[in-house]
Amino acid sequence: MNLQNYSVEDFICDESFQHYCLGDDPEAVQSWTTWISNNPHKQPEVEEAKRMISILNANQGHLPAQLDQLKDGINRFDLLKQALQQEPPPAPPKPVVTRFKYAMGVAASLLLLAVAGYFLFRPSTTAIPANPEAIASHQPTVLSSGKEPRKTVVLPDGSVVTLRSNSSITLAHNFEQGNRELSLSGEAFFDVTHRENHPFIVHTNEVNIEVLGTAFNVSAYPSNPHTETSLFRGRVAVSVKDHPDQKVILTPSMKLIYMSAVAAKTPAATENPFRIVPMSVDPVNHKAQEIAWIRNRLKIEDEPLSAIATKLQQWYGIEISFADSTVKTFRYSGTFESETVVKALEALQLSYPFNFQVDKEKIIISK
Repeated sequence: MNLQNYSVEDFICDESFQHYCLGDDPEAVQSWTTWISNNPHKQPEVEEAKRMISILNANQGHLPAQLDQLKDGINRFDLLKQALQQEPPPAPPKPVVTRFKYAMGVAASLLLLAVAGYFLFRPSTTAIPANPEAIASHQPTVLSSGKEPRKTVVLPDGSVVTLRSNSSITLAHNFEQGNRELSLSGEAFFDVTHRENHPFIVHTNEVNIEVLGTAFNVSAYPSNPHTETSLFRGRVAVSVKDHPDQKVILTPSMKLIYMSAVAAKTPAATENPFRIVPMSVDPVNHKAQEIAWIRNRLKIEDEPLSAIATKLQQWYGIEISFADSTVKTFRYSGTFESETVVKALEALQLSYPFNFQVDKEKIIISK
């Protein structure tokens, strides 16, 4: 079908458009960003489709399944409409129901059947209502994932934030009043609602990230010497806290790495702490590796066990220490999907043996 003739439901059912909205396929992001820029008259349909996909993704569990249900509902309505067109029209006129509204109704009814599984197995999703008491007392709102692998929150402005394990965001006390600023510790994926004249600003220990409406990932764990900002769609401006007037503009499918002054070991790195590189793409499924954690997929490529342990701590929310430093240099590669931390370590053991023991909420690795 010609994209110029796309309706809202056509956009929603387009797999490439879904990847653009989720920001997990750089090629789709680049292609749709260009097309939308060249076809501003389709902006209303595009924005409504993006909004519906965001709602399904944030609140309705496994997105592909929900989209399949929606597509099935649309197809069933089309078949029903064709059958009705072959029969005489009814005498009394009845209200017209659009195929999209009908399909959403079908999808919604099907979703009710999955409510129990949704609450039992889905990573946490929380809608954050306006908090008059916090506004009056000037107390910031702190949202944390704790040791959950992922936690999704919907902010008062409609923006959706997915927090990785051991991550937190602190909202400005007047966030609900339009001051869309927050601080991040850890890692999070942001899908920001566009609001003209109300920029969305993310503060980390080292950098500030300013946007109007976009999707991006920020990794800023206090224990990590560098901060990474990966842009999936839209545009962001990144600045160092000590030099807010010096901004770096990031474009889609690119990643900005900032090395802290303390960690920078060369004069060149100190003078220019920013490094811009393309986002990493998995050669098999062509997805952005920067948000593999959202898809419950952990990828390791020829990394020392010390670095892997750090990733596993962030991924599973469990402390990992070494009783023998020699094993820290052992190198491994592998991909884990929906595995427990014990199963992941057991898989690594098959490649290059080591020992580990689990003690409550701590794992100790030895030779």
